[in-house]
Amino acid sequence: MRFGSLLVLSLVAGCISTKNDIRQLQMEVRGELEALSARQDSLIALLFSEAESTQDTLRVQANQIFDFRGEINRQLRSITQGLTTLEAIAGENQRGIAGMRDQLGSLGRVNSVPQPIVAGTSAVAESGGENILGTGGSAEQLWGVAREQHLRGSYSTAQVAYEQFLEDYPNHDLAPDAHFNLADMITQQDRLEDALEAFQEIQALYPTSSRVPDALYRIAQLQVEMGDADDARVTLERIINTYPDATIAMLARDLIEEIS
Repeated sequence: MRFGSLLVLSLVAGCISTKNDIRQLQMEVRGELEALSARQDSLIALLFSEAESTQDTLRVQANQIFDFRGEINRQLRSITQGLTTLEAIAGENQRGIAGMRDQLGSLGRVNSVPQPIVAGTSAVAESGGENILGTGGSAEQLWGVAREQHLRGSYSTAQVAYEQFLEDYPNHDLAPDAHFNLADMITQQDRLEDALEAFQEIQALYPTSSRVPDALYRIAQLQVEMGDADDARVTLERIINTYPDATIAMLARDLIEEIS
């Protein structure tokens, strides 16, 4: 009887001990899980912090690259415009030289009273500007006078010469250039609306001229300056779609990016 009681007591004590051990083990496991969870939260927070820092760095670098690209595009545009101007001036100078050569040849063949042909800066007429060459002047002579006065900064005289050229030789190969230069001088006088109308006339009067894309670009620039950004985008997109391989198309794309 006593033996049986001892056995029961041993079993009860063993069960109690086992439950305590299980409880202790559960507490230890719970503690480990809590510590692991806390460590995991710490690592996640660290990863988020590093990710945000990396994104900020990438954002700054992207902005720097964008600014750098914009500066390069502006410099390229400036260089391209300078080259275009130099090419135009060089071509006009060649034509002017050819015109002067023709004048000299004509003067050499004159055996009677000289014709009232005037070249160079002395070409300003004494007739109040109605005809800057007097009578008998050729298109090349009148063009040479207009270009020389333009390059010398005598805009009023150059304007009279360009207007006379367009009146006397409206179908001449140089008529689009004369019209473009006249519109450019109007722009320099801050007559933006008049300049816009003058540039628009180029595409209407000389639709096949190589001056048309340049005139369209100047129209877009004037539209931007006058606050008509939407109209400027339409004009620039026309340049890009019509002249995709031309240098002016690259300038149009850059200007669209600037006003967007």
